[in-house]
Amino acid sequence: MSGRLAAPREAMLDSAIALFRERGVAATSLRDVVAHSGAPRGSIYHHFPGGKAELAEDATRRAGELMGLLIRRIVDSADPATAVEAMIDHWSGVLLGSDFAATCPVAAAALSPDETAAARAAAGNAFAGWEDVLAAALTERGHPAAEAADRAALVVSAIEGALLVSRARRTDAPLRAVGRELVRRLT
Repeated sequence: MSGRLAAPREAMLDSAIALFRERGVAATSLRDVVAHSGAPRGSIYHHFPGGKAELAEDATRRAGELMGLLIRRIVDSADPATAVEAMIDHWSGVLLGSDFAATCPVAAAALSPDETAAARAAAGNAFAGWEDVLAAALTERGHPAAEAADRAALVVSAIEGALLVSRARRTDAPLRAVGRELVRRLT
């Protein structure tokens, strides 16, 4: 899409990601997304003819890709332990900066209801992609492929779980503890 048509669509995707981070997929309505994005009211079905299911899937895919790019930049510039520390710092900043209102929008999609099952699938693909990036970095640094894949799965799963616990407890202490343990396992 070009120019005028791309702007409302991108704004709605960005708004959906922001709202999913705070409210989850189920609690975010199309009306909420339109209001948050400032897009024209009738534009949601123009850009997302499949409604909320399509919006949730596309927003989850976009959020997963953006986080994947961040992870790739981090692992390309640092050893795995330092990369984990950077990811922990990133998510701690998200939690603290939002007063524990925001967390990972991809995790929110993973918890979404059946009406947005495609968003759950997109979340699964995003998590797998993040694991692939981390596993490749570990393999490049001499870890056997199977071990690298297991450690990458541990990193993604542990951080995502720690985000939920930290949000519920309103402290980044669980996230920090998970980060320290992951660093010990990667050094």
